[in-house]
Amino acid sequence: MPLASRYISRFAPPLLTVQLAGIAVAAAAVEAVALYRAPFWGVLGCGAWLALLAIIVAPERLGVRPRHAVPLAIAAALALRCVSTYFVSGVALGADPMNYSNLAHAVLDGRGLVTDDWRYGQNLRAYFPPLYPLLLAGWWALFGASLWATLALTTLTDALAAWLLAGLGRRFAGAAGARAGLLYFAYPSFALAGAIPHKEGLTLLLGIALLRVAVAWRDAPRDTLAALAGVLWGLLALTQPSLALAPLALALVLIGERGWWRTVRLGLVVAPALVLVMSPWWLRNWLIFDRFVPFTTASGFMTNVALGRLGLPIDPALFQLSEPDRADVMGRAALARIAEQPFGFLRESGWSVLSGLAYEEATLARYRHTSPPIAPALHAPLTAILQGAYLTLLVPAALAARRASPLLAGWTLALLIAIAGIGLWFEFGERHRYLVTPLVMILAVQALAATLSGRSSPNTR
Repeated sequence: MPLASRYISRFAPPLLTVQLAGIAVAAAAVEAVALYRAPFWGVLGCGAWLALLAIIVAPERLGVRPRHAVPLAIAAALALRCVSTYFVSGVALGADPMNYSNLAHAVLDGRGLVTDDWRYGQNLRAYFPPLYPLLLAGWWALFGASLWATLALTTLTDALAAWLLAGLGRRFAGAAGARAGLLYFAYPSFALAGAIPHKEGLTLLLGIALLRVAVAWRDAPRDTLAALAGVLWGLLALTQPSLALAPLALALVLIGERGWWRTVRLGLVVAPALVLVMSPWWLRNWLIFDRFVPFTTASGFMTNVALGRLGLPIDPALFQLSEPDRADVMGRAALARIAEQPFGFLRESGWSVLSGLAYEEATLARYRHTSPPIAPALHAPLTAILQGAYLTLLVPAALAARRASPLLAGWTLALLIAIAGIGLWFEFGERHRYLVTPLVMILAVQALAATLSGRSSPNTR
């Protein structure tokens, strides 16, 4: 066994255990407050989720035949997605859902990828990543720009991601791991976001697909798999630019698994495919701005957001500049503030990362930004349910991590560290660490199935 592989096998599982346990403690504190604010409906909702979770991972313990468990769980997941339409009906969208809807409408109107934002300027052409609004526009062109069409797209995206995750879970943890796909489809944070436009579902679909390809390459290195990984990496970067560097964390673990030279060869095949996928976006931005814009023009403003209370006000004079230039000016000003107050920056951004890891409220945040926003009477119990569901992933995942496959533990740990490190420099929320959630789900179902069935789960490399 190569030296790097021995280190991964030895240190990744215990380090991941400590990291997940720490996050679980923080998440439990948030859940305690949430249940205090909504004791009856919060406990009732969490109890319903625990029953559904038991049906998914060990149906025989509830007297449910395994062949009936899948349709029951799917029916519950679809019901949650239909409930999400209640929060969107008759309201005006805000924040990112509004912007992505506006971008999709602009594409359908023949104006291209352009939108206005009350804070970041008018006629924005590269502030938001392009892939999701293009997908949304194409879907609406086929089925109409309606709430139900959006729900269908989100449900289809999540179903594909769940199917891919089931295969990935089977690879790492046998039949128990395959149940992670069903867990993914029914997970409240994803299901209750079904009716609102958001790019995170597509981000997760691409991320899980990339993980499937990476593990297939690890098992049998082939150039076709490497090229496919490059394509998926490019599509991921065009969907969620803040995760554009995260796949490098997977490559670092693969060095230990397959050695330097094979991983370097992997990179030599991945890079051209990645560039090929990104090239249309780069060319489009060059033609519009007469300069190279690798991802979006949001980075400078997002670095300022990472400063939290130390953030600089946006000078109205900035909007006299071109879109890329104002981002550069804002970014330089934010970096200067970081240089002036490095400890303040670490405090603010560190708290942002900690909150993003401890809280599970991205779905509710979208509904808080609608007009009118979600009613407080609904917000409190939903907070308890979403947070409780998150906690039911973290605790068993932390317990399973110490005996997990070194590759699974290594990837989960590497992605957590990479995403948190990247998040220090940009706006960070729990939706940015969603990419790790599928791997945590595999760990969780492995532990839960073993505990509830009284059997040990396989430790598949």
